[in-house]
Amino acid sequence: MPELPEVETLRRGLSGALEGRRIVEAELLKPKIYEGLPGYSLADIVGATITAARRRAKYLILDLSNGLSLVIHLSLAGQIVVICPNGKKVAGGHPVPSYGSELPHRQTSVILRFDDGSILYLTDIRQFAHLWLAPTTEVMSIVPHERLGVEILSPEFSEAELRERLRQRPKAKLKPLLLDQSILAGLGNIYVDESLWEAGIHPLRTAGSLTDQETRRLYHAIRSVIDLALRRGVAQIVNGRAVVGATLPRIHGREASLCPRCGQPIEKMRVVGRGTYICRSCQKPP
Repeated sequence: MPELPEVETLRRGLSGALEGRRIVEAELLKPKIYEGLPGYSLADIVGATITAARRRAKYLILDLSNGLSLVIHLSLAGQIVVICPNGKKVAGGHPVPSYGSELPHRQTSVILRFDDGSILYLTDIRQFAHLWLAPTTEVMSIVPHERLGVEILSPEFSEAELRERLRQRPKAKLKPLLLDQSILAGLGNIYVDESLWEAGIHPLRTAGSLTDQETRRLYHAIRSVIDLALRRGVAQIVNGRAVVGATLPRIHGREASLCPRCGQPIEKMRVVGRGTYICRSCQKPP
């Protein structure tokens, strides 16, 4: 599933490529994806200009000049590719089909065409992605703001904030707790594994078992991992395996490879049904 770094990287690309561009055609190829509020259809966006590309957690929000907004959640396997007339490509989300594949793909759900010749393709091989259209003033009726925790890229995400949130659920195991979007908004399976490994903390430790020093390590690990993903490129995983030579992930999707810190084999386990990767040497079991 595309996580916060993937969605934020995509948002930045869409902002540069599409802000100020006018939509001249909108095609809905897979009606299942569309969940517009009653009284609205994709025809309502034709002629409008994209004024801003923003994000809340894993939700992409494209604000339009006519007072409407498109809200997109890529879910498990959603992908957006924008092809510009000069050949430049902005792509993000799930890496299948490959960003270089011919488009539209047979699982392409939406096509938007713009006044400069740019084309946006929203594709989802699993068909779980969601697209909403609503007045900009009502976007937060779609994005479950009250159920989303602190944004890990925001100034509000501090060591003290993380410590307080962990204290609220002292008996909860760390991995499912960090995956809970009401605790931290945007952190998903890959980057939880990467953060816990960097902090040297086992995913089955309970929140209440962490010392102040371990909480500090975890906070800085989360910040460091997300910053690395945004600076150097998001995690590259294809068919459940990390791409050889990719900067990220360092342990997720690398079962039987050697830990880049201590050289011991990386192991795979399951935590609340999620594939979880650890170094048993660096992350001592509880």
